[in-house]
Amino acid sequence: MIRYLRRTYRLIVFLLYYMKEMVKANLQLARDILSPKMRIHPGIVKVHIHAKSDAQTLALFNLITMTPGSLCLDVSDDHKSIYVHGLYVKNHDDFENEIVDGIEKQMMEVFK
Repeated sequence: MIRYLRRTYRLIVFLLYYMKEMVKANLQLARDILSPKMRIHPGIVKVHIHAKSDAQTLALFNLITMTPGSLCLDVSDDHKSIYVHGLYVKNHDDFENEIVDGIEKQMMEVFK
């Protein structure tokens, strides 16, 4: 029973976090679409992931792709990294850390 409650709590925390990130990404993208000045810095980044199963990799792949301004392109053959196209890639390391320390970390809490 306790395990079920913990997992439910982690899922709710993750959903709130993901909704916040979706709103932020949508607002940023809408601002850039409506603005005459282009603020995008597109790029492709190889993101090293810590997913331990194909299900975790697939979930992360889909979550990143559903976020406006980012699109997963491919998973490496060893399933240790994914290639992500982002509209706001000023620094490759910062972009990778934003994914790994943000959405992946939150998602991995749900899979515990």
